[in-house]
Amino acid sequence: MYDTIKAIKAQRDYCKANGLPNFAPALNGECYHCGKNIYEPCKHLDGSVTDGITVERAGKTLITGCPHCRYSFVD
Repeated sequence: MYDTIKAIKAQRDYCKANGLPNFAPALNGECYHCGKNIYEPCKHLDGSVTDGITVERAGKTLITGCPHCRYSFVD
């Protein structure tokens, strides 16, 4: 399921529960590099589509980069 608010909370809770730093954009889900919402799917100009990060994934894995432009939030 895609839901930015729930995904931000799920990532925050996951990081807190596992003692991990939260690298993901915590205010609105917008990538620091491309400006696209990491928690929503994105259709690109070339017609390709990249999946965003679902609420379920945000609650189970550490987010370290943008699924759309591949920018690393860790570097």
